[in-house]
Amino acid sequence: MNPTAFRRALVEAGHLLPLPHQGSWGRGADLERVVLGFVARLDAMYSDRPQRTYHFGPLMPQESFQRTGYVASQTQLVGSVDVFRGGDEEHRALLAECETGEDWTHRLEPAGLMFASAACHPLYAALAGQQVSGSYLIFGHAFRHEPSEDPFRTITFRQKESVRVGTHEDCVEHRDHYLERAAALLTSLGLDVEAEVANDPFFGRAGKLMARGQRAAELKRELSVQAYGPGHPRTALASANLHGPHFATAFDLRLPDGSPAETACTGFGVERVALALLLVHGLDVREWPAEVRRELAL
Repeated sequence: MNPTAFRRALVEAGHLLPLPHQGSWGRGADLERVVLGFVARLDAMYSDRPQRTYHFGPLMPQESFQRTGYVASQTQLVGSVDVFRGGDEEHRALLAECETGEDWTHRLEPAGLMFASAACHPLYAALAGQQVSGSYLIFGHAFRHEPSEDPFRTITFRQKESVRVGTHEDCVEHRDHYLERAAALLTSLGLDVEAEVANDPFFGRAGKLMARGQRAAELKRELSVQAYGPGHPRTALASANLHGPHFATAFDLRLPDGSPAETACTGFGVERVALALLLVHGLDVREWPAEVRRELAL
């Protein structure tokens, strides 16, 4: 199986309905049932500890987005929202350009909104300037502009994450605890995952240095599967990340005693997990192993 063959099989089975832009899909009913079943299973996994639960939409303020550091470090993945603010004259000109096939988007202006690049990013913006400590369970959207025909690599997707705000020791323990639980959960669903040190896709020459530093300190660990066989790179389904003081400093997060905070997160790309299950167990969800169907309440 390769990405092209898997994409074709998913479309033929009704799991995906492609839009005329790489990396954009509609999801069929069975695929969405698997996604939501897995999300519910994650809720159960994360319930072993107190978590404050929040759902965020796909957008966040531009000023807050800039504070994440994503614009500088992963520029190639960033997306913003443009809107029309003109009057009647500008509207007539825009319509004329549409009718003649000209570019009309130059008449739009930035809305001051960005697509969140990770589900946890809006949380830091919401907590900015506060004294906090504890765990937050986040379900939200992520946007990363890396168009691809590979079904595992979409422009927009959903993430379920547990974020820890605390001391350095709190964050390391949180990362290790949920990385172990995540591996056990994915294995119980029949996925052959491996834990490996990884890095984010930092941009440019400086990004190479950042990636090396991230790997050397083992700040990012991923749980991945060999989706397409030995000739293809592994596919990450979940990651566990130590941010150190990065987000806490950027958003002025402090612990209840006023001391500096650190953050960590462990999260899943929920559509990726659902696709991996289809690849392993077959495209007909009704024929999946009984224990997997039971785990996901299918």
